Amino acid sequence: MNQFNITRRKFIKHAALSSLAFALAEMPATAISHNHRLQKIGLIGGVIEMELKRNWEQTLRKVAAIGYTHLEFDNYYGTDVNYFKKFMISIGLKPLAGGIGISQINKEDELKKNIEGALRLGKKYLICYWPWMDDGNNKKLDDFKKASADLNQLGDMCNKNGIRLAFHNHDKEFVAVEGYKWGYEVMMKETDPAKVCMLLDLYWCAKGGGDVIELLQKNAGRIEMFHVKDMDNTPAKLYTCPGYGILDFKKIFAQSIKSGVKYYTVEIDNYASPMQCIEDSYTYLKDLRF
Repeated sequence: MNQFNITRRKFIKHAALSSLAFALAEMPATAISHNHRLQKIGLIGGVIEMELKRNWEQTLRKVAAIGYTHLEFDNYYGTDVNYFKKFMISIGLKPLAGGIGISQINKEDELKKNIEGALRLGKKYLICYWPWMDDGNNKKLDDFKKASADLNQLGDMCNKNGIRLAFHNHDKEFVAVEGYKWGYEVMMKETDPAKVCMLLDLYWCAKGGGDVIELLQKNAGRIEMFHVKDMDNTPAKLYTCPGYGILDFKKIFAQSIKSGVKYYTVEIDNYASPMQCIEDSYTYLKDLRF
C-alpha cells in the first residue's frame, strides 16, 4: 500500500469523525441520550381505597415494596395517629399532602384543624382539589379571578400556619375566556406564587385541551407537583394507568425537570385492578428515560 492511500484513508477517517462530532454538537442534549429518570414516585391513596379499607397496613407495605416513596392522602389510616406515623417511617413511605375544600376559607377553625393534622403527620402541602362552589361549568373571566382571590386567601391562611397550598386542576379550567386561551392562565396570573403553587393533573389538562409543555415553559417554578395519569386511545379519552395510554410522558418530563416540578404522584380515579395498575405504573415510570 503506498503512502498516498494511507494519507487518504487518514483524511477520510478524520473528516468522518469531525462531521460526526459537529452533528452531535448541533443536536439537543435530549436527542443524544436520555439519561434522566424519575428519582421519586408517589401515589395518591384514593387509587387503592378499597384495599386500604380491607387492610391498610398490608396494602401500604405493598406500596412501599413496589418502590413508591411518598403518599398523598386525607387524615390517616387506622385508629391511632402516632402508630400510623411510626408505621409510615418504618416502611419508608413519606406523607406528602392531603386535601381541603375552597369552602374552608370561611371555616377557619376547621382549616386549622386540617393543617394541624397534616403537620402532625409531616405533610408539606394542603391541596385544593376544586376551586368552585358548584359544578364548575360555564365559567367566565370574573369567575376565574374570584377563584384566584379565594385561593390567595386560603394560601395566606396556610402560610401563617406553616404549610403550603397547592391548587389541583380539572378540565373545567381549560376553557377559553376573554383575553386568555384558558381560564387556567388567569389563575396562574392572579394567584400569588408565595401563597399558591400548582399541582398540574396531566390527564385533566390534556382532556380539557390544555398544553402541558407550553404551561411548563411559560410558568417555570409555579408548577411544583404532577398528578400522573394517562389517557386512553379512544374517542372518549378516558383516564388510564401511566404507560397504558397515549400521553407523551418522555416529552413532558424532559420539560418538567427544567421547569422545577418537584413531585410526581400516580393517580387513577377508578380502576378495576388497582394493585396491578399501581405496580405497572411504577415499573413504567421508573424505567422511563427522558
